Amino acid sequence: MPGRRWWLLIVLIETLIFCTFGYHLNGGTPSIPWAIAGLACGALTVLVIIRAQKNQKS
Repeated sequence: MPGRRWWLLIVLIETLIFCTFGYHLNGGTPSIPWAIAGLACGALTVLVIIRAQKNQKS
């Protein structure tokens, strides 16, 4: 499981992936809803990782 130093990178990568999809689906213009969805997905992924790490230690 990735440690704390990787959390920001995970959020950034997922946000960039969603932004890329949104950019191509939106006809080559930036898409704010896709960027927000990417941030939300990245944050959710990190929260799941944190919870899994806490359960593993118990």
